Amino acid sequence: MIIPDELELSLDGIAQGGDGVGRYEGYVVFARGALPGERVRLRVHERKSGYARGTVIELLDPSPDRIAPVVAAGDHTPWQHVAYPAQLRLKERILREQLRQLGGLQDLPLDPIIAAPRPWGYRNTARLHVAGSLVGYHAAGSREVVPITADPLLLPVLNEALAHLHDLLTPGLLTGVTLRASGAFGYSLALLQPAPGADPDDLNLLASAWQARVPSLAGVVVSGPDPRWLASGSGTTTLHEELAGVSFSLSPTSFFQVNLPQAARMVNLVCEALAPAPSRHLLDLYSGVGAFALPLAAAGAEVTAVEEHRDAVVDGRRSAQFNALTNVRFVQTPVERALPVLVGPFDGALLDPPRRGCHPAVIQQLSTMRLPHLIYISCHPGILSRDLPPLLAAGYRLERLQPIDLFPQTPHIETLAFLRR
Repeated sequence: MIIPDELELSLDGIAQGGDGVGRYEGYVVFARGALPGERVRLRVHERKSGYARGTVIELLDPSPDRIAPVVAAGDHTPWQHVAYPAQLRLKERILREQLRQLGGLQDLPLDPIIAAPRPWGYRNTARLHVAGSLVGYHAAGSREVVPITADPLLLPVLNEALAHLHDLLTPGLLTGVTLRASGAFGYSLALLQPAPGADPDDLNLLASAWQARVPSLAGVVVSGPDPRWLASGSGTTTLHEELAGVSFSLSPTSFFQVNLPQAARMVNLVCEALAPAPSRHLLDLYSGVGAFALPLAAAGAEVTAVEEHRDAVVDGRRSAQFNALTNVRFVQTPVERALPVLVGPFDGALLDPPRRGCHPAVIQQLSTMRLPHLIYISCHPGILSRDLPPLLAAGYRLERLQPIDLFPQTPHIETLAFLRR
């Protein structure tokens, strides 16, 4: 059967990634921009064996959960047309369905999702692309830069810096800009990705003019093996932040949670479950800069943090020293190489892997370590559905699933899975 270029469709489901789901003559159809319960006219742009994908071009029967969008060019806010309470319900539904369909997990101990205190204005980081003198985000599915002078997802201090960049930028000077903000201290830092052959003098002129216009822009840094500060006068190449009572000293390129209030809630949940105390030895795997390891150590536990990226380990060690924490040790190596040689015993472990999840060897190694407690933090329900079953088969019990909304206005879902042997 040939699926037509345009079709009318009733939606009854929601997919990982946020597309509405319906059926047409037995084919599953994923509808970008549609919600369950809607009837829409769809333009089909992809056909595969058994399914198709399309984009809504007309709403025939809209959902009561649909609201007016805030941003005109909003590909980076794909759920801004969904009322926030409905976003939370849909995320719980996606998580439950993914774990059931892909992981075969039933009767889930799923707690209600933790809503964000600020559904807008929460992001402390913006990774922007530059094309000529245009600064913005890529359009969905393309490399086209959609210009933006303000983003309601960002902290105000970042929008202050962004507002003046367009006026100052010389075409051909940059390919990208990363803006980062300190929520604790109210300043921003910019990391420039220069275009090939960019003149260093022009970069310095941009930095000087930008900082002159934006007093809260505390430093402008050019990317490279050793990021260096630009412009004359005083500046900084370090972002200082506070999380769960711990001070962090961060390099411009190191990852840190983009939603600080929700990150603090996650740290509290982890500390409650792992019960850090001087008598306990805990593992933090895929530790990054130590966003969990350092608060666990500050609460008294001995912590071994494993992270393969050098800059993150350098930041973690510097932050530990700044906080006078001598009971945390950073091991710079891939987790799958570290686990076989780490000296225990350990009283519990935290895993916060990247989006692709854990290396298969890590799941196998953890299955044999007989740790009393595991916490797996996942940003992808499908990957969580892959990694949980082998741990359960190895003798762990899933005690609690706690989704938390780190990314309002998007379908991204963060979940903490608490396991006990």
